[in-house]
Amino acid sequence: MSADQGARLQHAAQAQAEGNVAAAEALYRALIAEKVKAPQPYCNLAVICAQSGRDEEARALWARAIAIDPASLQAAMGIAGHYERFGKIEKAIEAYRRFLARQPGNIDAKYLLANLYKAQGKFAEATELYRQIMAKRPDYAQAHFTYAAIHKYRDAEDPHIRAMLDLLQSGALPAEGQTQLAFALSKAYEDLRDYPRAFAFLEQGNRLRRGSFDYSIEGDEDLINNIIDTFNRDDLSRLQVEGDPSARPIFIVGMVRSGTSLVEKILASHSDVHGAGELDYLYTLAGRLFLDPASRYQFRPLPGYSSSAFRRLGSAYLERIAVLNKESPRVTDKMPFNMMMIGLIRLALPNAKIIHCVRDARDTCLSIYRQNFTTGNYRFAYDLRTTGQFHNLYRKLMRHWHAVFPGAIHDISYESLTQNPEPEIRKLLAACDLEWQDACLHFDKSPGIVNTASFFQVRQPLYTSSVKLWQKYEAYLQPLFDTLEEC
Repeated sequence: MSADQGARLQHAAQAQAEGNVAAAEALYRALIAEKVKAPQPYCNLAVICAQSGRDEEARALWARAIAIDPASLQAAMGIAGHYERFGKIEKAIEAYRRFLARQPGNIDAKYLLANLYKAQGKFAEATELYRQIMAKRPDYAQAHFTYAAIHKYRDAEDPHIRAMLDLLQSGALPAEGQTQLAFALSKAYEDLRDYPRAFAFLEQGNRLRRGSFDYSIEGDEDLINNIIDTFNRDDLSRLQVEGDPSARPIFIVGMVRSGTSLVEKILASHSDVHGAGELDYLYTLAGRLFLDPASRYQFRPLPGYSSSAFRRLGSAYLERIAVLNKESPRVTDKMPFNMMMIGLIRLALPNAKIIHCVRDARDTCLSIYRQNFTTGNYRFAYDLRTTGQFHNLYRKLMRHWHAVFPGAIHDISYESLTQNPEPEIRKLLAACDLEWQDACLHFDKSPGIVNTASFFQVRQPLYTSSVKLWQKYEAYLQPLFDTLEEC
């Protein structure tokens, strides 16, 4: 690459980082037209294509990047991520295996491969790779964190606990690494039923995580109040909208950690259902068609939107899920915070099914507080008070949806599901217009990829040990209890 081409590549990357996607794309395409023998413009353009729904072009660009430089981790990650997003987990695994055949000592690639095994439920293979990583790089905090999630601690003298304590106390890790170890140690001590120590590390991990960003509950409160005000009964009754009639989507919504992964795994065990996981499609499309950046991405009054916008939203969503799966009559989308979009779902896809997962507020909020989420979507989660405040807002929103769309949302209780699975699963299938299949009762035997924090739980038969777990931590949860309006 010439100095001029290098400068233009840097300019393109800066434009992309600043959100000037059109300028970045033009610069990357110019460099590619010049047959630049470097993977970066191909990889960076592939990211733009993937973000705008041009997935096949993205895959082709990552493949060209690999052909130029088979040792490019960026390219290997890109094409593996593409395959994983479309459920082609074996192809994603093969992409990392090919990369590691050339660079067997690359720790980052080995870690990503281990995570794919974990998502696939191949815990033994994942464990072996995590152990290799920790042996070679004892300070690789991510490996400790993810290994802890699939390792069952049975003895306080477990050498991995000692290794994590020594590393955390060494002062050698940045804040992010300390956060991961604190959450991992909390999980270890919970396994050992040492709840005081488990909670002490939970507090440490949450304190470190919330110190990495600014968050105010007022922003989420404004958003939810805007949604409730926009989708009011009067404006909805006057709106003349003809959405897309497809009944293909099943939206599984609710608070994070309320059982959405479990419900999706049950439904995806049905022969007519494809489990697509957490999709950001609805938010992306809604942002483009309905949400105004000038008003902090809040809704305008409903009469201000053209009726065709709702049908375009529905049709565009259906096109996106068709790329994921063309055969199954039904496709689940378990993005929990699609609960914010129920008004749009009902207008754009009036025949779609909406399943709302309900769980005891205390267990839900504790489970949230126990997670070090990989995304920045849940900034309320790292403080007991803001977690409780957000739960109050969620309940307010769901009461509103039930009031303005009576009978359109099927509630399923996590506690009832775990204690009386067959009748609850029968009601769930009936709500989705699906015939009974025994496979749904034995969902833990079905294959599938799980990338959420419930990756381990949904591969087990139904159990009730998570019900009333809050009682184990009751002495430490008063700030949550003081905040929650409903328990």
